[in-house]
Amino acid sequence: MAIKKIKDKKVDEPTTKIRVTEDRINDANSLDVSFIDGNQNKANKEKILKEKKDHSFLYGIVKTLVLFLIVAVLFVFAFMYARDNNLLENIFHIKPQVRVQVKEKEVKTMDYNYLFIGDYHTDGLEFDNFYKPYVKISNEGYTTSDILDDLREHIYVYNPTDVFIELGSNDLTDENSISEVVNNLKKIIRGIQNNRSLATIYVESLYPINDTKDGFNSNLSIEYIKKVNKEIESMCKSLDVTYIDMYKELSEDDLLKEDYTDDGVKLNSDGYKKVFKVINRYIEDERD
Repeated sequence: MAIKKIKDKKVDEPTTKIRVTEDRINDANSLDVSFIDGNQNKANKEKILKEKKDHSFLYGIVKTLVLFLIVAVLFVFAFMYARDNNLLENIFHIKPQVRVQVKEKEVKTMDYNYLFIGDYHTDGLEFDNFYKPYVKISNEGYTTSDILDDLREHIYVYNPTDVFIELGSNDLTDENSISEVVNNLKKIIRGIQNNRSLATIYVESLYPINDTKDGFNSNLSIEYIKKVNKEIESMCKSLDVTYIDMYKELSEDDLLKEDYTDDGVKLNSDGYKKVFKVINRYIEDERD
């Protein structure tokens, strides 16, 4: 029997390399390649791993920057919305910034409001023909101390643009010293200057008297009044306020004019007409 020779069957040789690509990098990581001999495969694998690590790092940076930018934009919009709707002031008590335009000269923006404050001379003033907004604070017995005791109630609350002060006659009848009268007037003026700085201040002198008139009854003397007026005028200059010499306007030969009084102390209607004429002159001068 003839023996048939079996032809050797060709068997594929086992591969000695694994193809490592970017798509199969995970497969390569999970395989046991310790039996593989070859530095090339290892080098390729390390290269791909390094490139993937670099790409992941860059991607992380870009992602972080994008998120930061989004948050920043949202914060800016939120801040603008809060500012425009006064939320900052309500939540954090932050007041919005105000842009102030500085003018070369301070301008009075309020309406004119005249305040007349005084004793029996002012108390007798009738404002029937005074066609301007005014407030009269007066009492027959007012002294400088009475007004000084509450400047807010007597003056500040009315927010005057012009203040006419006529005080001091009752102080002298109460035998207060000249320096006390002048010092009290000074405190009143400084109080107005500090608390109503836009107000224009006028201080009237003490009015003259006429001791030759029938029924004259006063402790005042001409010489005493003149001394006080001299001190008041000097004080007005030092405080830069207007002094109104009503004594000069109402007197003749150092006596209250006959036509202006019935008892030598208080003014009659003709006397008050003269007072208003003088006051209006100062008001018109200021408006011009």
